[in-house]
Amino acid sequence: MLIWRFFSSVKLTITLLLGMAVVAIPATVIKPDMGRYELFYQTPWFRSLLVLLALNLLVCTIRTIARNLRDRQRFADQLARLPQSAIRLDNPSLDNLQDVLNSLGFRGDQTGNRIWGQRGRIGRWGSTLVHCSLLAIMFGAILGETGFVGTLNTYLHDENHSYFDWDTQTDKPLGFGLRVDRFDLIYYPIVLRFDLVDPAEGQKIGTFTQVEGDIIDLAAGRMRLLVKNFDPEEKVLTLGVFRQGDFLGDYLISTEGESFGALGNPGFQVNNIQYRDPLLKQMEADVVILENQLIVKRGTIRVNEPLTWRGVSIYQTAYGQDESGIRTTGFQLSKDPGEMIVWIASVLLILGLGAAFIIPYRALGIRRYEDSFYLLPLHGFRGEAGLEKLTKIVQTLDAGGEKHAPEI
Repeated sequence: MLIWRFFSSVKLTITLLLGMAVVAIPATVIKPDMGRYELFYQTPWFRSLLVLLALNLLVCTIRTIARNLRDRQRFADQLARLPQSAIRLDNPSLDNLQDVLNSLGFRGDQTGNRIWGQRGRIGRWGSTLVHCSLLAIMFGAILGETGFVGTLNTYLHDENHSYFDWDTQTDKPLGFGLRVDRFDLIYYPIVLRFDLVDPAEGQKIGTFTQVEGDIIDLAAGRMRLLVKNFDPEEKVLTLGVFRQGDFLGDYLISTEGESFGALGNPGFQVNNIQYRDPLLKQMEADVVILENQLIVKRGTIRVNEPLTWRGVSIYQTAYGQDESGIRTTGFQLSKDPGEMIVWIASVLLILGLGAAFIIPYRALGIRRYEDSFYLLPLHGFRGEAGLEKLTKIVQTLDAGGEKHAPEI
């Protein structure tokens, strides 16, 4: 019994919470090895504090559930004793008193010369729901320890079956194959500046400052150029050439030369291309998941838009080039079996807090003693506000429900 009281003590809860808050200060301020602040909170001694808090919360939860289940018997015992706090009523009809209580929102039953009613029962269980939700969040966090976080860097079209685990600093099997078939960098519209020259006469047609998607009219509108795309890595500008509304082809200009397909010369020449530093907007990769050499899933991964397979979430995180200039792309992989439990418990936690603070739980009883009926406030009528509400209820009961029901 002494141990039970110890773990159900509110003082223990406050001590543990304050203790964890105090020791978290240096863990936040002092930079750890490898810059991984979370390692402090994974130490055995800090987790022992969490275990104590979980035990404390579990015992308190059991006590609140037992308390809620014993409400009926406890309130019945209070009615049997009829303490001095009971209020004498002027209404002599037990059936009428029951009807008035029902009209005030109190639900209960009548046994002999006694009535027991309650209102806002959901609010009574709100704190219990909060306790259960916190325990579920802790359980979800424990399940999360069975998952992993790792990285994978790959070339296009390579099939990968392992990843690098951050905790163990080793390669581990992924459990399926992952292959990247396409990878693109998407930039915000790039501002370009270039000269157009008439190659026949050697004269400059003009200098243009445009962004991707702009249209340039030439030859009194008989020719149009669409600024399609500029690849800042390859330094390739692509212009769509139209003559009198007909598409002639794409004109590609790069550091290695120019190309206009079979037509050869588009009728102008682009020189002196300048551009502002591009701003990366998005990275995206088309990937396939393979099992037993068979494709079981396809998808496009973007930043903040992961692909999930067998509980493993695959995030686009990096890109680069090797020493030979061949492009590589990187992914972060994470598996958290307790994630869904934590999300559901978090929603229930908010609902429990709302029920506990927004829906007040009140209970009262009425019993006959000698030739009069007495009202006994059982729960939820503390303080001046509670006394005021109780006074209005007494007035309504004495009037037999003829008065307007009070806001309770």
